[in-house]
Amino acid sequence: MVTISAQIWEGEDYIPLVVDDWLAEGGLVAAELDGQLAGYAKLTLLAPGEVWLEGLRVDPAHRGKGVAKALAQQQLESALNLSPCSIRFATAEANVESLHIARKQGFQEIAWFTYVEGSVRDEVAPPGVAPVREIEPSWSVVRSSSAFRNAHGLLGLGWRFVTFTRKWLAELIARGEVFAWGSPARGLLIQVPDPYAPAAFATVAFVHGDDAGQDALVRFAHARARERGQEYLSAMVAREEQVEVFARHGLVPLPYFRYVLVLELP
Repeated sequence: MVTISAQIWEGEDYIPLVVDDWLAEGGLVAAELDGQLAGYAKLTLLAPGEVWLEGLRVDPAHRGKGVAKALAQQQLESALNLSPCSIRFATAEANVESLHIARKQGFQEIAWFTYVEGSVRDEVAPPGVAPVREIEPSWSVVRSSSAFRNAHGLLGLGWRFVTFTRKWLAELIARGEVFAWGSPARGLLIQVPDPYAPAAFATVAFVHGDDAGQDALVRFAHARARERGQEYLSAMVAREEQVEVFARHGLVPLPYFRYVLVLELP
């Protein structure tokens, strides 16, 4: 698996970071040609009823032989056998082959995100930002936000997108990963670990507020990451207008792709 991964995304594929966990979890599908591993894919349950398809990789030496199509079909059949409430996956808009296969299977795009990242800045945590303790006021902020609407009600945990529910918010609050700006809250930040990224990365999963609030919260994200010894900050941005907010703080799209698409089987 790692050998195949090393030949993808200019050697920066995330698979080596999660392969041990995936082998322990199960849900892996492998394809062999001539006794050699030609490709693989992973099926994951993110929450009850929520099937996530990920990690479809094909050895470059075996591309054009129908391996990706066969793996995707096996993934889908395994997912359907679970009688789930949703089947989703995400990929970069540059992954033309994966998108072609998915559309043939009936998947439809439901949300677009811009992936941005940059070096952690030496920021001082701004005043007025504090950990969230109460669920209901924060959940009200989330539900009424344009970020929630533009994300199609999804929460990006790295490259995995789950249905953003009150239960998820409660769990994140309990883990100390939700922060509010102002009292009462005029902005909200969720900063989570990304299982797809090295430990040096901090991830903004959600940010909402007016311009001043978003600026304060992204500055806080930098300060918190710096305090934890992390070197990079990344985010999946649901609103195009927010790309400029992050750019002001040094987080910009990568040169080889801009958009991350989330697709769902109706």
